Amino acid sequence: MQRLIFLAVLAASAPVLANDVDPFGFDKQTTAGGMTRAEASALAKAAPPAAMRIDDQGRLITTPSTKSRAQVAAETAAAARLGLLRFGELGPIQPTDEQEREITLAGLRAIGQSGSLD
Repeated sequence: MQRLIFLAVLAASAPVLANDVDPFGFDKQTTAGGMTRAEASALAKAAPPAAMRIDDQGRLITTPSTKSRAQVAAETAAAARLGLLRFGELGPIQPTDEQEREITLAGLRAIGQSGSLD
């Protein structure tokens, strides 16, 4: 008998519990119709987000590099020597001004330019 009562209570509460779940947060999203006129005007005037341009073969179009391969390799080696490189999802460590200067000088030495940054 208790098992039957339990199943009846569970069946009655199932629609209530099923409606409570919103894994994608649809209830929190606002629609364009919910905005005021001022908000819509501000959104229209805002700059569009930067988009990535893709060529006809699916490759990302980027600007050409201004540094040589030797310069990039020397700057990367200097940054690694200074302990500024990390791997994985952590990202690089921001260098101090002196470390930035040392990295830049390493890159300039690699391409045969003088080591003055004045």
